[in-house]
Amino acid sequence: DLARIAGEVEKLAIALPSGTKAVTPELVEEHIGISKEYNVFEFQRALISKDILKANKIAAYYENNSKNYPIQMITATIFSYYSNLMLAFYSPNKTEQGVAEFLGLKSSWGVKDYMTGMKNYTARQVLEIIGYIREYDAKSKGVENTGNTTDGLLRELLFKILH
Repeated sequence: DLARIAGEVEKLAIALPSGTKAVTPELVEEHIGISKEYNVFEFQRALISKDILKANKIAAYYENNSKNYPIQMITATIFSYYSNLMLAFYSPNKTEQGVAEFLGLKSSWGVKDYMTGMKNYTARQVLEIIGYIREYDAKSKGVENTGNTTDGLLRELLFKILH
């Protein structure tokens, strides 16, 4: 949307300190908002690499913008990844090509996330994480959730996954 881009550039031009010619990501985030690179796949990559700071930053943003990022969408996406990661542990051939074939991936670009996941998590941890995701997905839908809100559920889930 060019009109939106033009509006955001105008905001930056006004907010830019005098004499400053460079626009930094920090300035953009401060004056316009969080980067669009914080999509659910960036959140998933932060979990895969166990980047606690980035994962928490994205989770906080999601909770503040729950209409655009409902927890049910996020749990569905990460459930898919972790369930495939669980399968990857049972691949007879643990090479990138072997795991890609075992998971039925059409291209090998996505297999890197599974290889990283197998290095950073054990099969037992992944099994527990799948249970946590199911639990928090159910809580987000009102099952055994004592409050009428989903506030804090994503960050609770994140803590359980990363610790």
